[in-house]
Amino acid sequence: MTTTEFLSSLKSRGAIIYPPATKRDIELSNNALQSRRCAMFPAVLIELYRFASAINIGNGYIFSPIEIPRDARFPIPSIMDINMPLGNIPALRGKTVFGRNDLFWFAFDAFGTFYMLDNLNLRILRKYDDPYRAMYDCLIAGKF
Repeated sequence: MTTTEFLSSLKSRGAIIYPPATKRDIELSNNALQSRRCAMFPAVLIELYRFASAINIGNGYIFSPIEIPRDARFPIPSIMDINMPLGNIPALRGKTVFGRNDLFWFAFDAFGTFYMLDNLNLRILRKYDDPYRAMYDCLIAGKF
């Protein structure tokens, strides 16, 4: 699957896709993640951010390198806003949370492996070979 196919599939399901992130925003977020000893963005997420800075379906979110304002509602927090308070949790060492829905958190590690995490104790529930499948599960579960 390619990024454009992935985004097209999500649009057909009613996803809100926010404008692309700038190269500078991606680099600044990557540097901030590295300084916090979190995993840096894998190539697939950098590619996604070139087309969409954040994605939302119902209660499912893929977080952006920058905070995304939304009308009078709460903004979509940046990936750094999400990961800063989680940095001291042992289960998340070396991982970066990139998305969530009402049931699960989603993260990746420094090797570009994606994970579904338990919402309460952040234990790994599923390891993904396909990053698009992880992102899809994150967003589609938020719709229901």
